[in-house]
Amino acid sequence: MENIRIEKLDSYFKNKLNESKFYKLDFGIDNVNMENSNSLIFFAFLSGFSAIDIPANQEFIKIAKDEIIKAKQKSSQLFNNENLKCLLFTSLGINFFSNLDSNQLFEKIGYLKEDGIDVIDIHINDIDYINNIKKVDLICEFFKDKILSINLSRKRLSNIHMVDLLTSFYAHLKNKMIIEIEGIRYYSNDLNQVLQTVSTADIINKQFKLKSPKYKRIPILLGNSHKRKMENLALECNVPYNGINVDSKYLKEFLDKQINVDNEKNIESLLNQIRKIFL
Repeated sequence: MENIRIEKLDSYFKNKLNESKFYKLDFGIDNVNMENSNSLIFFAFLSGFSAIDIPANQEFIKIAKDEIIKAKQKSSQLFNNENLKCLLFTSLGINFFSNLDSNQLFEKIGYLKEDGIDVIDIHINDIDYINNIKKVDLICEFFKDKILSINLSRKRLSNIHMVDLLTSFYAHLKNKMIIEIEGIRYYSNDLNQVLQTVSTADIINKQFKLKSPKYKRIPILLGNSHKRKMENLALECNVPYNGINVDSKYLKEFLDKQINVDNEKNIESLLNQIRKIFL
């Protein structure tokens, strides 16, 4: 696998991607549920998730930024570790950009350009290929100072349309681009979901990344994984990937079962359990 080369990412995250150890806690995009999000973000950061992905919602973004600050302080206080890092992704659908110009976009989502948001995750959730292509220029120009993650699924796009979209985005983004692959039914982690995700990643690797040396360094994240199913199948099928999305509901289910995590010893034990299960 080619070494990852993404502008604006330091060596810590590039190494995680190169070693296929980049794990992102994903809150999804469609149903904004902020219940218990504080503790999920707090413990995700402390346990070593490489990224946290939240919906493009101002209140949610503020919660995430506040919890990341608290987690950094706790890491320094408990473990004398001031170097823990985590990227903040925020997600929105490409259909959001319909019938809007750059001025209208700034009024609606100008806050996404703020510092502290590292990656904009664009979900290609419009089945109209022509409309999708038309929005590429606007999106890339509006977020020209951000890394963009292009989130794809064969539920909405044919193989050739996925490749064409990635080619169009790359023409603008160059080394500021990540690819994310979803299955047919995102967040339903059955065998079909896992098979569809891995097979789609295989198509992107063979029909896009191998088309040109300049594409080889673009990282691919697979979602959604639970109990290592995605990783195991990708390795078994020899499908390269750089990272994994973990549905936040699984971390929530785990944390809901925990008690007595107030003192330093219990927090450290809890973090070790999270690492063992999810990372």
